[in-house]
Amino acid sequence: MKNMTGKTSAAARLCIAAIAIIFLASCTSAPPPSWAASAADMRQAFPDGEFIAQQGRGATRAAAEVDGTAAIARFMNSEVVSRIALLEQAWEQNGESGSRSEIEAEIFVQAQMRLFAVRHTPDAFFDSRHREWVTVAYINRAEAWQVYGPRFRQQAETFARLFEAAGGESDPFRRALRYTAAQDFARSPDFQGARSMGQLLEPARMDAEFAQTQAMLAALPQRAANARMNAPVFLDIPQDHESIVRGAFSRRFAALGFPVTNDRNAAAAVSLVTVTEGRQVNQILGFSNPTVLYYPEVSAEISSPAGALFKFSANVGRQTALNQDLARRRAYQAIADVVSERFTLETSF
Repeated sequence: MKNMTGKTSAAARLCIAAIAIIFLASCTSAPPPSWAASAADMRQAFPDGEFIAQQGRGATRAAAEVDGTAAIARFMNSEVVSRIALLEQAWEQNGESGSRSEIEAEIFVQAQMRLFAVRHTPDAFFDSRHREWVTVAYINRAEAWQVYGPRFRQQAETFARLFEAAGGESDPFRRALRYTAAQDFARSPDFQGARSMGQLLEPARMDAEFAQTQAMLAALPQRAANARMNAPVFLDIPQDHESIVRGAFSRRFAALGFPVTNDRNAAAAVSLVTVTEGRQVNQILGFSNPTVLYYPEVSAEISSPAGALFKFSANVGRQTALNQDLARRRAYQAIADVVSERFTLETSF
């Protein structure tokens, strides 16, 4: 009886194994889905206007799905980086500088990918020739826009407020600063990344819904340049040496787009520059000539009829020489170097 039961059990197991083999064979030998025949067929199944789709392959179905998702991320990253690079080239042609790097763009895309529903085809198949699973990962553009559209709308509304505030500002120097703030925001990683991602997901909707934003962005460079050119600065520097500090500030204001005027009454703003030399004399035992040391500091306060607008200050570091004239000149040249490297007009509007 036991032998009979054992034989029955063994037969049952063989039968189940045979059924499983037949089932697997039928699965793996089934013809591949229509989207797998060629790249063109995949595009026909997932039209570019409706989907962002990429093929994935792997040793298992799960691995193929991961590979497809990674392929979408690479595609989107490449597109966003390319779009931002084109924007930066346009800025450089206008004498402006950008603010993004490829690394920043990659980080941005990876963060945004978490917002979207990446789906995978239910008809993944096993490619027996290459002995791997094949699937398609895809994002429905319309679904993604429902999530992403409001996010860019917030960015666009903030930019519009900055742009309109600049146009409505009566004080010439504050107007220039407000336009600069609008430019800084428009060049920021968040704004540029969101703008590029929106154009990638739904270019037609971006053009239709944000036409006014695009018009403002197009007008901004010229308006900002004109505002700065119409806001000359008068430099009030009570203490200087061989006009070294004046020259440094003049060059920096010019680089920022603001002309420097010698007529205080014609100026839109006054920059009061204060230099503290911090001179010390150190008599070293055994040396007939004392060492002259300078610990210079520089500050600048910019004001207009609207009030104080901006402050800048810097400690320069010790400057020394056995010759007093040389030590003093080194101190002022060090101030000029710091101004050239650090002075800018930060905007907080």
